[in-house]
Amino acid sequence: MRAASNSTLAAALLLLLVLPAVGEVLDRIVVVIDDKFIITSSDLRKERAIQSALGSNSGSDEALAEALIERHLVEEQIAQFLEIEVSEDVVAERLRSIGTPPGVSSQEIREAVVGALRRRQFMIERFQQFIRVSDDELQKYYEEVYAPEVRRRGERLPPLAEVVEAIRENKVAEKMNEEVDSWLKELRRRSRVEKILQ
Repeated sequence: MRAASNSTLAAALLLLLVLPAVGEVLDRIVVVIDDKFIITSSDLRKERAIQSALGSNSGSDEALAEALIERHLVEEQIAQFLEIEVSEDVVAERLRSIGTPPGVSSQEIREAVVGALRRRQFMIERFQQFIRVSDDELQKYYEEVYAPEVRRRGERLPPLAEVVEAIRENKVAEKMNEEVDSWLKELRRRSRVEKILQ
């Protein structure tokens, strides 16, 4: 993934698409965001290798491109806020469980881990502090979601008071995901994204 100025974008398109002398494809642009940021097919290949190393199934090229578009839009928002730091201990712990696949450097794996942790921390700071869960919502979740699942598994149903904090955490995460999804849709709506996927 790389940024490109408007004046160089046309040249970049020509150079990246085809080597004129022999007609050999060097790389292919698959997405242009706001006429200044491009994602190429080699970016997709590298990201697929990184996601595989992280234990994630990236899906189709289109799904992977969507994830990279979303990541770019979020990173632009993060850049407008104070620096978000992540603990070196957390990074090191995550890296210990990850291998380095062919075609990807250990530095690229590290950057992917740090980036994912930064984005997660940003979402928490941006959204979670404003989320409230009412007693009625907790009771409803307990009765309609938690209790039926416990009964289905044939386990003892604890009273709400024993599990209220775990339920609260689930509801906060659920609401935060809804807020983030809505926010990302708005970011996407305000951005000009041109896909050249084939």
